Amino acid sequence: MGLLDKLKFNLWDDVDAVVDLVKRWTPEGCKSEKDYEKSFYAFLHAELGDEKIVRQYAQGRIRADLVINGKVIVELKTHLMRKDVLQRLIGQISGYEQWSGRVIILLTGDVDPDLRKELERVAEKFEPTFATAADGRRFTIVQKA
Repeated sequence: MGLLDKLKFNLWDDVDAVVDLVKRWTPEGCKSEKDYEKSFYAFLHAELGDEKIVRQYAQGRIRADLVINGKVIVELKTHLMRKDVLQRLIGQISGYEQWSGRVIILLTGDVDPDLRKELERVAEKFEPTFATAADGRRFTIVQKA
């Protein structure tokens, strides 16, 4: 990661910096959610260098796939094709109520467009009930094919 990218992550917009990294990430041979998580974790380490990245973060009710610098949660969901998978994801993100940072929901693999729209509606409803992030929006949904 170049100096400008590091400054963007640490000083300006950490979520935009991670979304940019998602765009550059090329997962290969990933079939399961764990495969995608391992691949993205390795990519983040290569790109962010000395930034702290924690896999399978747990604190209180918070259980997250990845946490970057204690500021950004990345929750991966692979193959969002069934309503029960969406309901489980909604339960997971509702557990982030006490989190004061931002949340990226990273959808990988096949995604049902109707379920994504429903996820977007739910995230919008959660926005006002969660602790306010200093820079506004709490949830960002990004899809990686």
